[in-house]
Amino acid sequence: MRIAVLSMLEPLAVDGLLTRAGVRVGGESVIEQQLELVVAAGAKRLLLLADRRAVGLDDAVALASEAGMEVRIIADAPALCSEVTAADELMVLGDALIADPVLLLPLLQTSGVAVLPIEAGLAAGFERIDAENAWAGVLVIPGALAERLRQLPRDCDVASSLLRIALMAGVTVRQVPGEALTEKRWAVVKSEADGLAIEAHRLRHSLEAARGRTLGSRLAGLLVGRFGNRLFEADRSPVLVWWFALVPVAAAVALAAFGMFASALIALGLAWLTVRGAIILQDAERQGRLASALPDHKPLVAHIALDLLLLLLLALALSGWDWGQSLDVLGPWFVATVWIAVTRIAAEGFPFAMARPWFEDRFSQCLVFAIAIAGGVLGPVAMLGGMAILLAWAGLTVVRADGVEN
Repeated sequence: MRIAVLSMLEPLAVDGLLTRAGVRVGGESVIEQQLELVVAAGAKRLLLLADRRAVGLDDAVALASEAGMEVRIIADAPALCSEVTAADELMVLGDALIADPVLLLPLLQTSGVAVLPIEAGLAAGFERIDAENAWAGVLVIPGALAERLRQLPRDCDVASSLLRIALMAGVTVRQVPGEALTEKRWAVVKSEADGLAIEAHRLRHSLEAARGRTLGSRLAGLLVGRFGNRLFEADRSPVLVWWFALVPVAAAVALAAFGMFASALIALGLAWLTVRGAIILQDAERQGRLASALPDHKPLVAHIALDLLLLLLLALALSGWDWGQSLDVLGPWFVATVWIAVTRIAAEGFPFAMARPWFEDRFSQCLVFAIAIAGGVLGPVAMLGGMAILLAWAGLTVVRADGVEN
């Protein structure tokens, strides 16, 4: 049986019952993230080194139980020995270790001692092994080796002692890239400041990945960069922003109902900005988590919903709520549908890649349409804009095809 050995013993400086493992990083405590990883690695039992009065212990035990793990809270080495047999395999994670699943899960599949380059490892707070390596906080060993803990004092450091036992037994050493430390994909959380630093790094990485050249993308990045760290201090911050996006959406619907289409389009543009901010925050929160390896359909659903609302607003703005008595009523809906379809497809496959972000930027488009309504030229702008995109697309395709033939 695979047994996970985790720890909540290292206290924060402010209070002995507040532990490093209880620090929240990206909306979840370190111990909760470790539990998620050992469950994914196949652990069936959990031995948790902790003071029974520690803050967050009950939540960790409940989470492990919900995952189907048998949980034992232990205090020292003899207690661990009594829970392990020679047929078991121990997976030991260092106290308050944050590790990227992409790097960690392969290390948990076979016996081994994870190590880091000595200088970088010591600077990051990891324990020295020898002149070349520092322990990376991950250890997978046969359960039989745990029996040797009985030869040591009762109050010995369990993780460090198991590390020394494994090294003397010749357990394979496995290297963790030093770059993982600088990228904050592998770290020991020693304080709440460390947790905030990891969140800030992830947010910067997410912002760099989402950085764009259009007005809307720049504005969304500016707002997230300004308020993102504060939002991360609130649990489930991306969820809060997702829900907040409903406010401008509701405003757009209400304004359209009263025929205020210019204002409705501006409100829809603000909804697009909010959704883009939520996507950036969610990407930052998913970094270093198992969820990052799973597909996320929420952005796609949100963009489809916003596109359908934009189609509705454009059609109503062009028709002015006048349904007419003939096929003329289909004209505005046709123009709106063509615009949405053309720009959505162009955002993915327009031959000139530098232009694609502009087709995706619904904030800039809504702003242009609102100005066009104020000037009484919404129809020509929508029709001529769609025609210009199609003609440019056709021209670039012909030029490229001719270049390939030659």
